[in-house]
Amino acid sequence: MNVKAYLKIKVINEKGKCIYYRRYRSRSFVINFLNALFANLSGQSITIINTSGSSYSAQPIDSIIAADTANDNNFGIQIGTGTTAPSITDTRLSQLITNGTGVGQMQYSAVSVTGPVTNTTNNTGYITITRTFTNNSGASITVSEVGLVAFSGNYFISGNYKSNQYFLIIHDLLPTPITVPNGSSLSISYEIQVAT
Repeated sequence: MNVKAYLKIKVINEKGKCIYYRRYRSRSFVINFLNALFANLSGQSITIINTSGSSYSAQPIDSIIAADTANDNNFGIQIGTGTTAPSITDTRLSQLITNGTGVGQMQYSAVSVTGPVTNTTNNTGYITITRTFTNNSGASITVSEVGLVAFSGNYFISGNYKSNQYFLIIHDLLPTPITVPNGSSLSISYEIQVAT
């Protein structure tokens, strides 16, 4: 079985016209993806480094949630201006673009997760994770990196409250940076696919 991810990027201007569209093969699952998967498949805890650079013990019952709400840049799909090549040990984007309408900021919409979709003709299945970012900063913003951050937490384990944790599972450097004009929106989708 193959596990692949594809990155679809679209820029829509203030008149609703698509001015940019590309589809790339994502090549940058990071070790936290395997760590979270290991914890759930093995029934054992494992150490994960969160986006703040701190370690925590991921438990087998930890969820891997990407469906974030609007106006929150803590998890889900994130965008940034960093240009450092991704590494398997990455724990966060190099230069995160935060949520807002100030200089260098973009407004984060809610994250939608759809699927799974099964295609028995070519023996594939996939889910799609999508988020839109709107540039109301007053100037163009160039996006050069994209990532997918998962969330876990908010429950008790053995009588102890487990705090919220955010951890990077995919980090991609775009082949070509994308300039998003003021008033335009950027739509990012990760399609995670399995195939036999």
